[in-house]
Amino acid sequence: MKNIFSIIIGLTIAFSMLFSSCRTNILDNQPLNTLDEAQIWSSPTAATAFLDTVYYNLMPGMAYGTGNPGGCSKAMNNWFWSWDANTNLVQYSTYTGTDEAAPTDMETSRYLLGTATYDWLENYDRADVSEGWAVKTYGSIRSINQVLAKIDKATFDEGNKKAIKGQALFFRAWAYHSLVKDVGGMPLIMEPQPVGDLSSIQKPRNKTSECVTQILKDLDDAIAILPDSWSGKDAGRIDKGAAMAFKGRVLLFYASPLFNGLNGVATWQKAYDANLAAKNYLDSRGKGLYPVFGKIWEDEMNREVIMVRRFNYPESFYPAPGFIPLFASADDWESDCPSWELLKAFPMKDGSAYNPVTTADYQKYFLNRDDRFYATVLYNGAPVMWGSKWQKMNVYNWSFLQYGQIDANNNALDKSNGKYKNDLNQSWSGLTEFSPNCTYRAKGIDKTAPDALHTATDWPEIRYAEVLLNLAEAAFESGKGSEALNYLTPIRQRAGISSGTGNYGINTSDLRKAIRDERFVELAFENKRWDDLRRWKAFDYLRSLGKRHGFAIILKPDASLPGKLDDINQPAVYSKFSCTVVNGDKAPINIQDNQYLFGLPYSILQRNPKLQQNNNWGGSFDPFQ
Repeated sequence: MKNIFSIIIGLTIAFSMLFSSCRTNILDNQPLNTLDEAQIWSSPTAATAFLDTVYYNLMPGMAYGTGNPGGCSKAMNNWFWSWDANTNLVQYSTYTGTDEAAPTDMETSRYLLGTATYDWLENYDRADVSEGWAVKTYGSIRSINQVLAKIDKATFDEGNKKAIKGQALFFRAWAYHSLVKDVGGMPLIMEPQPVGDLSSIQKPRNKTSECVTQILKDLDDAIAILPDSWSGKDAGRIDKGAAMAFKGRVLLFYASPLFNGLNGVATWQKAYDANLAAKNYLDSRGKGLYPVFGKIWEDEMNREVIMVRRFNYPESFYPAPGFIPLFASADDWESDCPSWELLKAFPMKDGSAYNPVTTADYQKYFLNRDDRFYATVLYNGAPVMWGSKWQKMNVYNWSFLQYGQIDANNNALDKSNGKYKNDLNQSWSGLTEFSPNCTYRAKGIDKTAPDALHTATDWPEIRYAEVLLNLAEAAFESGKGSEALNYLTPIRQRAGISSGTGNYGINTSDLRKAIRDERFVELAFENKRWDDLRRWKAFDYLRSLGKRHGFAIILKPDASLPGKLDDINQPAVYSKFSCTVVNGDKAPINIQDNQYLFGLPYSILQRNPKLQQNNNWGGSFDPFQ
């Protein structure tokens, strides 16, 4: 059974229920919300419970809805904001939809179309969205500052004080990075602000460089006092290795072309040093790549997990019904259906790039790919049945269009009702339904959940592979190309790719592209791609796609339906289908370069007249200083 630190969906203030096995007499007698300050700071259990509200609000979970902003909520698919199924908070800029997935219903957000204004979201009467981004993040910062203001004078032992303080410092850095990476500098609030007159607590924006300097200081201070590890009921809390790995991520982000090092605050060399230090430390603690890629999300708390949000049904879980066929799920469908851009990005087993020459090659798109393909993509005919509801049907994952055609504009339609394929969610003989790309996402699915409505798979936010990829990029960009290769090859080897000439198919003539391509497939659907494209200033790549693409798999008119348990690997079965790359968007992507950073929402500007809008959105604040 998982530890009691699992984050509970629908958390209430009754923390005595959360920490029943480790409560002191104080918590045995009183719930946390009835304790006065003296009682909280005289008990490490009470102080820790206070801190755990921050964990609940800030610790990220399952990245659900990566291709379609809004995930579960179909009504939100036009927006570049996302709903976090773990916290029920709407978060700013987490997803805008990238090339990982094609959008449900062929919708393209105004952000990707290049027609969004900084306050366009307010027109949808969703003021709570912007509050979910900034106001609630600052609410967590206020709680963190309360911890930091009181912890040194707490009356319990120094070991507990250091552990609590280290976690609080980490999450203040985490909270500010979540703001600054999206809009640039924000007001640095370093002490608990009193509740009362708003004008007395309103502050102007700090420079981005000042914010990043403070983020790095908080991380350094946290690293110095955090424990090496946690065990038992506390497994999953932030430890020294998680803080070191996150510092490497932060420096990589601000060293990249978007912020270009912030005048020396975050150079490539600093990013290299931090990520190398993180790797060496994690190595010393027995961390490393888990041998089987697909088992990372099944064998929880394995050696690859560095920072993780823990779940445990029925105490804590989240809904993710859109990852499996509708007949085996409920309430949602077609979330994170892999785009053609992602499907073709996975290497072949021999390390070569996937390169279909003829239309017939598309029928075999799932054959002889690297191991990550099968752990990431739930393809047509995949021999899986996840969860008891699916297993009762005794049928493999058939996800094709039975009555389909491709129109003159390269859109897939269903001939039975004349609708575009991306609009359809029906079942074939009660056994399957078709999705925008006839493929689903497979990564991170709780394969034991009955219907995916009660998913309890732990979510590793940082894993060892990301540390290696961060280090490879920082090494290459700081002039250590040959060293960078050493960090890529173990990842390719773990993916089951043969060594070939010794480089596992890595194109050493363009190592920067090789590193970026590796991140795309290794970290697919882990909520990393959008920030990568931003920090690389790679919107020209998105525009070059014209439209994102789906992958239509249509039963040939003269072909019989496959049997429930037919082997898709056999030519007689996969040749039943015609496969075509089709449009995923209705309109071309035309995202503009000023959109690398977001503007402050109108509702936020109204709350604090001292805030200035970013100059890339018509204001006077320079977010790149």
